[in-house]
Amino acid sequence: MKKTIQLYILKEILPIFLIALMTFTVILLMDKILKLIELIVTGGVRLSQISMLLLFISPSFLIFTIPMAFLLATLLSFGRLSGDSEITAFKASGISLYQLYLPVLLFSIVAYLLTTFLVIYGLPWGNRGFKATLYLMAQSKGDIEIKERVFNDVFDGFVIYVDKVPLQGKKMEGILIYDERDKEKVNTIFAREGFLANNPQSQEVVLRLIDGDIHRFESRTNIYQKMQFNTYDLRLELAKTFASLGRKLKDHEMSIDDIKEKMEMRKAVGADITSQEVELHKRYAIPFSCLVFGLLGVPLGIQPRRSGRSYGFVLSLLLFLSYYISLTASEILAIRKTIPPLLSGWAPNLLFGAFGMYLLIKTSREHPFKPLVWITEAFDFMLRKWKGLFEDV
Repeated sequence: MKKTIQLYILKEILPIFLIALMTFTVILLMDKILKLIELIVTGGVRLSQISMLLLFISPSFLIFTIPMAFLLATLLSFGRLSGDSEITAFKASGISLYQLYLPVLLFSIVAYLLTTFLVIYGLPWGNRGFKATLYLMAQSKGDIEIKERVFNDVFDGFVIYVDKVPLQGKKMEGILIYDERDKEKVNTIFAREGFLANNPQSQEVVLRLIDGDIHRFESRTNIYQKMQFNTYDLRLELAKTFASLGRKLKDHEMSIDDIKEKMEMRKAVGADITSQEVELHKRYAIPFSCLVFGLLGVPLGIQPRRSGRSYGFVLSLLLFLSYYISLTASEILAIRKTIPPLLSGWAPNLLFGAFGMYLLIKTSREHPFKPLVWITEAFDFMLRKWKGLFEDV
């Protein structure tokens, strides 16, 4: 019978977890999705490349959305069981709260292992795949958007004018380039012809110019120079949209190996590595929040209330927000060297974990946690008032 009840609880949690995981991930990805849709509409980028980009950046969001979804699923599941008096029936059958917590513990361990796998292996895999796909997209965008007899500003820092494009963007004739990437040395380049060359190892797109002149003016010294060339390679930067997208992902896509490598480089020159130590401890501590949220979700989910599932949703958001604020605060304190870097990631887990164990023990003894009862009553009061406004209308 105990095994049947445990499977029943797991089946209750799993669908809510999957729906919440998809919802939270889509919400966090929304900003990136809008930018990627813009690339489809204005840049001629293929839908398959957009899908691959979303796949590669998803690990950096899943490490946050998995704990969030697990907390919400636990709160809603036990809230439903408590609201339908199934928790009372289980206790009357001799099933203790600790036995009801066992399937949640198993689920939280699986969520912890999955999140840890994403932190250790998913992030570097996504990082490499993202850069490779970004390179292919930039290459494709350059091929598509270099139009003849149009001033093309697809690449950062310079404008390209091409008289003829006879081979679908690969070969160009009658080329004029205004290069202002270096503000002190503005170049105007004329070339008889040119073509795009790709370097997969460095993931760069190179415009190879043939038979032309470079006119350079240095504003600082007022010196004008003219140089002729037979062959000249001009390295192209990623398009503006791709570059801005890459910069936004850079902060949270760094893998553990990247962090350790950066620490070694900074150690070699005698620089401070506190910031990297803090980030490293955060990488290991965030997956552990799945176990902490399992401790919190069970006792908070079965608190007596009348407000339904909206209570569980709001409470899960408040809990995760509180956890994130405490994580950020401990990170700031560690960077200022007020606390050791180890506590920057693990202090919130210790604090919320101890609170979860306290609530679990009190709830198993059927001793209500008074502050939580007051919060529940306040939430019920506000919900009744909110519904009353619509009933009056």
